[in-house]
Amino acid sequence: MNINNIIKLSCKILGFDDLVDVVGTENGDDIQNAKLDILLSCANLAYEEIVTEYIPILVEETVSSDNGLIYFDSFSKPISGIISVKNHSGRNVPYLQSVDHIKLNSQDQVDVVYQTIPEPLEFGDEISVIFPDRVLVYGVVREFYFFQGQSDEALLYENRFKDSLVSFMRKKSLIKLPKRPWKF
Repeated sequence: MNINNIIKLSCKILGFDDLVDVVGTENGDDIQNAKLDILLSCANLAYEEIVTEYIPILVEETVSSDNGLIYFDSFSKPISGIISVKNHSGRNVPYLQSVDHIKLNSQDQVDVVYQTIPEPLEFGDEISVIFPDRVLVYGVVREFYFFQGQSDEALLYENRFKDSLVSFMRKKSLIKLPKRPWKF
């Protein structure tokens, strides 16, 4: 999924047909570029909401503790939450989380699984998280309407955004009913 396609679909919904051809190019005038920058900011807000509240981006790293402390800035990506800390044999390691570090009782290397916040999207970027395009488009349109102070339209797309996310997140499996004998 490319962010340019998301912005183009959002432009069509918002009625900005003149912006569709200039998304991701330098061909727009100042007003068009300003609108596109706002739409990109809206896309970043919606994308961050999706990956922090619904579909987390998880990263696993092996790190060494410094006197039982592991500072968050030693990780390769920004942290929004610790999921698990395990030792080399796969057992959970108890830890205390602070504002800028976690404290362990041991000083061994541990495997830390954590949730990260994505880097801000730029025009032309590919989105690696798998979800339908329409989910992010609804989020972009919602954020744009909130930004413009059009709360009625924003609430309409808020419902579409949340409903599509819930529908996507729903467990999809076959429903098996027990076999029953035929009775006449």
